[in-house]
Amino acid sequence: MERRDGMRSARRIVATTAVLGMLAGISLSSSALAQDASSSASAEPLTFIIGMTNNVVTFNPLTAIEAPEYEVNGMQYNLLFGFAQDDMSAVPEIAAEIPTKENGGLSEDGLTWTIKIKPDLKWSDGEPLTANDVAYTYNLIIDQNFSAFTSYLPFTDSITAQDDTTLIWRTTKPSIAPLIPPWIYILPEHTWSKFKDKDAIKKFEGFPDQVTSGPFRVTDWNKDEDWTLEVNPNWWGTKPTIDRVIFKKYSNEETMVQDLEQGAIDFAESVPVDLFESLQGKEDQGITANVGGSFSFVQMSFNQCFVQKDCADSTGHPALKDLNVRTAVAMAINKDQLVDRILGGYGTAGSTIVVPTTPFWHWDPADATIPWSIEDANTLLDDNGYVDSNGDGIRNMPGGGEELNFRFIVRTESPDGVKAGKLIAGWLKQIGIGTQTTAVTDAKLIDAWYALDYDLYIWGWGPDPDPDFILSTFTTDQCGSWSDTCFSDPQYDQLYDDQRAATSPDERAAIVKQMQEIIYTQVPEVVLWYDNDLQAYRSDKWTGFQLQPTPNADGEGGYALFQYGTYSYENIKPVTGSGAGSASTTGASAGLWIAILAGIVVVVGAVVLVRRRGSDEDKA
Repeated sequence: MERRDGMRSARRIVATTAVLGMLAGISLSSSALAQDASSSASAEPLTFIIGMTNNVVTFNPLTAIEAPEYEVNGMQYNLLFGFAQDDMSAVPEIAAEIPTKENGGLSEDGLTWTIKIKPDLKWSDGEPLTANDVAYTYNLIIDQNFSAFTSYLPFTDSITAQDDTTLIWRTTKPSIAPLIPPWIYILPEHTWSKFKDKDAIKKFEGFPDQVTSGPFRVTDWNKDEDWTLEVNPNWWGTKPTIDRVIFKKYSNEETMVQDLEQGAIDFAESVPVDLFESLQGKEDQGITANVGGSFSFVQMSFNQCFVQKDCADSTGHPALKDLNVRTAVAMAINKDQLVDRILGGYGTAGSTIVVPTTPFWHWDPADATIPWSIEDANTLLDDNGYVDSNGDGIRNMPGGGEELNFRFIVRTESPDGVKAGKLIAGWLKQIGIGTQTTAVTDAKLIDAWYALDYDLYIWGWGPDPDPDFILSTFTTDQCGSWSDTCFSDPQYDQLYDDQRAATSPDERAAIVKQMQEIIYTQVPEVVLWYDNDLQAYRSDKWTGFQLQPTPNADGEGGYALFQYGTYSYENIKPVTGSGAGSASTTGASAGLWIAILAGIVVVVGAVVLVRRRGSDEDKA
């Protein structure tokens, strides 16, 4: 799913701070700097700074949507079962072991899971973390109908804590989907029980009075600018070497990459292709460019909310009801060209909602039923009565009705999506469909999405390794929750339940592929591409990154950060003698700053003027 510091030096509030900002460019003797870094290193937190253009709106695990929100919550909270570093298979996290029939964790009839919880776990406030917290979290989701998560708990009859280290989950039907349940962050009952209803929970931003279990916890949040996490002193796993992580939100990628090159940040996430290529081959300059896996996809969704529940206020264009229109739009989009021109080859053309990097589940439309063809798209629209009634270049509804002008939303946080929107608008013009393209923030897109106030939009997903979740987002009951489009199809809904009740992985895979074919041929959205996550970091300062999953023979495919787990965060450490973290501490000692200030007092006025003029850009 695309699924979010108090010592931040960039918050220049007074003139004195502005002066200090300019001092970074003043030449100091290497011996003085080395002496100061040495004296301050032991006193300052070891800090790792991440730059990204995506923003967070909340740290509430039950309302999070964006990728950075999931990244932070994955650092703050634990799952019952996590994902292995090498292949993302299920591994125990809060659980002590994977339950099976052989170890007594799964009953012979497949209806009862007995899950052992690790003993002596603690929350960040020192309170015990037990099976009661797991049962509380799952029952809260079911009782309050948090539909974004209920699909993780199929056929539930009851979930109870037998004792502090034993969870009993009883179901009405056996289920192998998801293979190991579920991706739900466990919440502390002793603090969350204060919320009396779903509305109260939704209003909670997850900061500052959160109690967490993971290796880090948020300690500062300057909204729309940065957010800081520090090590949880009661973390029960591998103690990280770094003391804190700062996520810095940029308004443009160029500034982010410049800061990486200058050492102001340590890691850059989701680097655009042109900038990424400029960073390749710079290992001798201390920068490593990493090609992460292709476990996500970008799609263009159609508003499909017309006949099912929660659609009374939908403003979707009536032409989008017609499969012929949606198919013509899909035909007009040259996906290979999108991959070449926008991704620079760092990805593959999209087809279905299950990524091809999970080949056991992925259905490949080898003989494409929707080939790229502007000519065929025009013919399909002509044959179904969509003609240009007044000669303005835009087709009308059959019988000379409303023009096929679609409101098209792209995300300001995604330059690739903006570029794709321009190309797609051009192709649609060639088949007589107009677009009014608007670039908005993710927050505004979320509002339009929930309000069903759009025709088309481009967004993306980073799905679970198991296909159950992404399949669930197209079921009818996900309209108003995770559904991109409010697509509804009774056959699809039945197949979703069938794949959950399948008796073997092979039987389930066959159903999963049938479901993908329905989405592909009914076109509630067009999967544009599967993209690699392009990352870069200061390898002259930091080592210890644990790539997930294991890279392929070409060294590609492993995420350095933004993983299914906290493997890198627990292992990142400074390169010996690198002075890593110094850029994010308070910097030079007070004595050194006083000496510098004394030598430049004559230029204070000019410095202040320059910093004030540049302040808006410096917030990026």
